[in-house]
Amino acid sequence: MLLDYHSLLTAFALSGCGLAITFSVSWLASRTERFLIAWTFGVAFMALGVLVYSWYARTMSPAVGAAGYTILLAGLAFVFGAGREFRTGILPWRSMAIMATASSLVMAVPMLAGYNGAAIVMLNAAATIILLITAWDYWLGRAEARLAIPLLTALYVLTGLSFVPCAILLLQDGEWRLSQAPSNWAEDLNIVVCLITLSGIGALSLALNQARLARSHKRDAETDPLTGLLNRRALLSRIAADIKGPAALVVFDMDHFKTTNDVHGHPAGDDVLRSFGKILALSCRSQGLAARLGGEEFALLLPGASLVTAAKLADGVRKRLAKRHFSGDGGAFTSTTSAGVAYSADVVIDFDALLRDADKALYAAKRAGRDQVAVSADDTEFLAHSWPSQDGRRDAADLVRLKAG
Repeated sequence: MLLDYHSLLTAFALSGCGLAITFSVSWLASRTERFLIAWTFGVAFMALGVLVYSWYARTMSPAVGAAGYTILLAGLAFVFGAGREFRTGILPWRSMAIMATASSLVMAVPMLAGYNGAAIVMLNAAATIILLITAWDYWLGRAEARLAIPLLTALYVLTGLSFVPCAILLLQDGEWRLSQAPSNWAEDLNIVVCLITLSGIGALSLALNQARLARSHKRDAETDPLTGLLNRRALLSRIAADIKGPAALVVFDMDHFKTTNDVHGHPAGDDVLRSFGKILALSCRSQGLAARLGGEEFALLLPGASLVTAAKLADGVRKRLAKRHFSGDGGAFTSTTSAGVAYSADVVIDFDALLRDADKALYAAKRAGRDQVAVSADDTEFLAHSWPSQDGRRDAADLVRLKAG
């Protein structure tokens, strides 16, 4: 039983309209994902182009044919743009315009001149090229989803290649002036493949968007909005799921931070917190987890680090902050931090106990004058043996307080 080509065209157009509506509704639900708008226009244009082409197949009007193919090619350009925007966040207007204009011109000129066979060959060639470029663009972003994006790439490749037999058969026939629209197995195969892959591409695109939104929501739930560091809940979650001891914990607290806010204003205070967050993130990017516990209190968890390593790193953080200069309502100013360090040799980390020890050391640093690092009293003897001074005369009391300078 032969396939009804016009029914297939109608089915493709209806499927495209339904998918365009789905994409537009998805965009309304999450307006940050702007690539959905490009996808909406792309699918809608393709559906409209197929409907106009169906009209052309009945009338064989060159103007109608050129219009239908131009709309279809514009739709493919928008689909390419949606893929690029999904990967990079930027809609490539210039590339889309060049792609749509160039492909439409090489098709429309012979179509309007009466060489509709040549025009249809150009259309199939242009559609193949655009879809393969789109497939390559998705392939470049495969790291985001190792299974879904390669599958999406394959669907674009399959769709693009389905246009090739249509062009080959026309070239073999060598008829450049057609009295009726092509009707053969290649045309039927092309529309069936497009109908099937359109649904698959649409479903995968929406699934990728939902997965990205889920990751974004998870990241927002775990991240402190001011500094970009982990929040307390995320730190606890990471420790429970991934971190095994031994480990060292450093707790930092901004010195006289209330005074900073009162004298220089809250924006200046926020600037201090952001800067300190960046210092922490750079200090532990390859060896630990940095988090804002709340207010002006921060934590640095260092899996596998010794107490000596943690104390040295904490002192380096303290010195880097002290060198920063800020400005606020009260003029230029600097800010300092105090830190407490604790260590656990246990394989399973008791974060509450480790935090209590670090807090005790932090309070000791505060009482001793601030702008310094202190270690937990239980660890002082260990540190004294592990980190002797160059002249061999540094005692435990010196090591508890690592002062500036």
